[in-house]
Amino acid sequence: MTPKVSVIIPVYNAVQTLKLVLTGYSRQSMQHFEVCIADDGSGPEVRALVDSFAQRSSFLTKYIFQQDEGYRRARAINQAVQKSSSDYLIFADADCIPHRDFVRAHHDYRAAHAVLCGRRVHLGSALSAKITNQYILEGRLDRLTPIRLASALLGRGDHWDEGFTLRNRIVHAWINSKRPSILGSNFSLERSLFEEVNGFNEDFIGYGGEDTELECRLRMAGARLLWVRHRAIQYHVFHPARSGSRTNLPLVERTQTLGRITCSNGLRKI
Repeated sequence: MTPKVSVIIPVYNAVQTLKLVLTGYSRQSMQHFEVCIADDGSGPEVRALVDSFAQRSSFLTKYIFQQDEGYRRARAINQAVQKSSSDYLIFADADCIPHRDFVRAHHDYRAAHAVLCGRRVHLGSALSAKITNQYILEGRLDRLTPIRLASALLGRGDHWDEGFTLRNRIVHAWINSKRPSILGSNFSLERSLFEEVNGFNEDFIGYGGEDTELECRLRMAGARLLWVRHRAIQYHVFHPARSGSRTNLPLVERTQTLGRITCSNGLRKI
């Protein structure tokens, strides 16, 4: 049976964190989905982890590998999309642990020609170091535990408000009145819409910018961007901040200037 949703997760060598993330997907309230790991040239440990997890998981797990030739996240993701099976795509990350209802929220709130945009709780370094598989399986991240409350009050971590679920439509619309925007670790859309703009732009080499450029093309294609904050919740495991590539900014500006909804170096090579 074809899965209802494909979750695309790019990774590079973050074995221990990826293990926690996969544990998060193993306890999803909606299980009829697949996970596609887009490996941007990791060592053999990542493949071993994914193979081991796939043998005991209740959902299909796919592993897509490309050689390490520098940071090529956009290309890795496009390759994983091509290997995925469903007509709906969720883009996540290997350092973001999903709430139990993460996949369900993206699936249930999907809309025609729309992009669902979420955010994430930023866990501090101290709490991130304490998280184990058992901690996740017990659902402790999904609850406002004393540790999480203390972390918020002491300024350890950030965006703790993103961890609260809002189901009431009126309250949700009031809280989320700002213009939606894509965060690369938490957004979803129809496969047909992703294909319409030809996926991620593989001209992006190095960290940063590919999500912004994709959003620009999706908006020009007439896609609606809708908030799924406080519904599709995830928890970002702490790591040192990365520096963006200076060469990527002109690529965003070029797309804005040309006004083209498709990139030439994407899913298809035009």
